[in-house]
Amino acid sequence: MRERWAARPSAQDARTSTANLPLPFPNCARGDFRYSSGEALHASFLQSSHSLHGYSPNKPIHPMPSSHLSRRRFLTQTAGVAAATVLGPNLLLRGQNTAGRRLNIAVIGASGKGAVDTSKVALDHNIVALVDVDSTRLATAAKSLEKKYVDIGDTTQQAPRLYADFRKMFDEMANGIDAVIVSTPDHTHYVAAMWALKHKKHVAVQKPLCNSIWEIRDLHRAAKEAGVMTQMGNQGRTMEGQRFAKEWIDQGAIGTLQEIRLWTNRPIWPQGPLTKVAAEKPANLDWDLWLSVEPTEPYFEFEVPSNQPQPKRGKSVAPFNWRGWWQFGSGALGDMGCHIMDASFSILGQAIPEKIEVESSPISDLNAPVWTRLRYHFAATDKHPALVVSWHDGLGDDGKPNKPERDPRVPQEAFDKATSGMMFIGTDGVVFEPDAYCEHPVIFPEERFTDVKKEMVGGKIKQTEKRSPMPDNPQGEWAHYIVHPDKGVPSSNFDYAAPLAEFVSLGNLAIRSKEAIQWDAKAGKVTNVEAANRFVKRASYRSGWI
Repeated sequence: MRERWAARPSAQDARTSTANLPLPFPNCARGDFRYSSGEALHASFLQSSHSLHGYSPNKPIHPMPSSHLSRRRFLTQTAGVAAATVLGPNLLLRGQNTAGRRLNIAVIGASGKGAVDTSKVALDHNIVALVDVDSTRLATAAKSLEKKYVDIGDTTQQAPRLYADFRKMFDEMANGIDAVIVSTPDHTHYVAAMWALKHKKHVAVQKPLCNSIWEIRDLHRAAKEAGVMTQMGNQGRTMEGQRFAKEWIDQGAIGTLQEIRLWTNRPIWPQGPLTKVAAEKPANLDWDLWLSVEPTEPYFEFEVPSNQPQPKRGKSVAPFNWRGWWQFGSGALGDMGCHIMDASFSILGQAIPEKIEVESSPISDLNAPVWTRLRYHFAATDKHPALVVSWHDGLGDDGKPNKPERDPRVPQEAFDKATSGMMFIGTDGVVFEPDAYCEHPVIFPEERFTDVKKEMVGGKIKQTEKRSPMPDNPQGEWAHYIVHPDKGVPSSNFDYAAPLAEFVSLGNLAIRSKEAIQWDAKAGKVTNVEAANRFVKRASYRSGWI
């Protein structure tokens, strides 16, 4: 029997205020700029705790109630549902009256990013199971969840069941789960999500979905067959800024789009040729479960060459530094590409490049490079001429950030401050975003941006992109559409996210091949470098996992 958590007498109201939320355009008074149909632009950029009604040409957008619950609202919603948490799923069938229903959600990879993902749905739904191969991190995640409920005065919510092995969780309580969040290291995304899909569970998987193109495609296939709601955890896809950028570019705000330049300050973990070193396994880590589909090998740490920056988070692979290892992660590109390339992928009509050129620091069969420069070549379409999307990451050999050339219309100060970002370069202006998620794009020159805002007011530039009901909350958005399937599908459902993840992963094929590649999307193979095709699929899968 799962225990109940007691409430503290001094429970705080969890509702957040909108009074001091950031403005969409830093120099604009709140509410100064509207689309012709009356939608206040600033409402688009409310923080993740606020939702927006769906856009209607004749209906203003207004903030919906906060997704963080007040004590009264939480107690009202949770009254009477505790029994349902253990008796069975609240929602597996489609077409029923689902308004106000609470889902039973399991989280695989409960700490770190998994704890953040849990927090996005924990107050509106039931977290019935937490899974983590590190017993210390699992206990921390459980305590954090307990504190959320206790602090808002809930006396009904039950503690989740705790597991080290998600396979055992499915064996023991699959009938009590509606939906599953997967927030493990990349190499376990595919297998954990496939177990969920085999049990017909809705699934939300962290970016980059998987760390091989074959897995991305097979997971997409399995999800379509299962007929469930899916989502990838790239929050920029739920934000207003990406919609603004696409509306501006589609409707000629910067003239003809000529080039896109993207960059990130990742990796912030060791990459480049690293050396495995035998080490004593921490008692709290189940190393065999952590390896999951990868072949069994002794626990190891690593050494970094003396001419490279030394790691700030230790020399163990788990729980953070796995990102730079091909067998476990996807390098800087896989870590940030599904964020930073997302807007480009959408604006270019979800096109796949004809060719990808690469330049990088030395790599090995084990590790991604310290820095990379990629050039994705796209064919001309009826909307855009042939153009290049470039990608820069890491620190160059000179120790300076590896960034693209600044377009002269972008102020030097703004460019220097942007450790990650994007420039959509057009004949009449540049859409500039100084971060990874395209949350607050602006246009340079500033005079052009002023004109664009007037065109939005006057109706020349229209709001054409569907807005998310839960901006900056991909997990909450996913749960919303599970409960309200008649409202639509998540912004980064696998029909969108799988091609995006493939688009990003093609860069890693070029990096690992160390030469330019040409990709046949229909055949799912590299056509000009046969050796590159060995990286399309994981070499092997350990018995008992798939």
